[in-house]
Amino acid sequence: MLSKQLINKVACLATLFFLLSCGTGDDDGRRLGDFIVGTWQRGWGEGDVVIEGNTDLEPENLAYDKFMFRADGSYNGMMRKGTFSSWNQFGHLVYEGTYQCDNNNLKLEYLDENGTEQKVLAQVVTFTDDTIWLRYENGEYHVTVTFVIRKGYSSSSTSSL
Repeated sequence: MLSKQLINKVACLATLFFLLSCGTGDDDGRRLGDFIVGTWQRGWGEGDVVIEGNTDLEPENLAYDKFMFRADGSYNGMMRKGTFSSWNQFGHLVYEGTYQCDNNNLKLEYLDENGTEQKVLAQVVTFTDDTIWLRYENGEYHVTVTFVIRKGYSSSSTSSL
């Protein structure tokens, strides 16, 4: 018969193993919601935007250049909610609305230029402290767009951060 002390040790080890195996969902324990808040600029270098599908759409046709994500919503350690704004390369406001993110998805909700409510669900392909790769399907053009945004912003759209 096992002693009570041994049973407690086994239970503690099993609990520790369970907690370690449940992990945080990414390889180094960081959460996208921890650092998405701030200003990000779309990459303008070669390969920073990849458009897949039968279309003449070019990276230059995408309106957004800068994104600002604000932490004015809630965050529970798994998912962050807040508001966002995006501007084009000329500094004109393109979209503003709400966002929700976790390590796998970034959902944007906003009104387009016609006042129609839009919802975009982008897959977070990968992220680091200062770079996020996003992929989404553009229903208007029937293409998949993959692009990078980088933390920080400079006054020139073509400068690298």
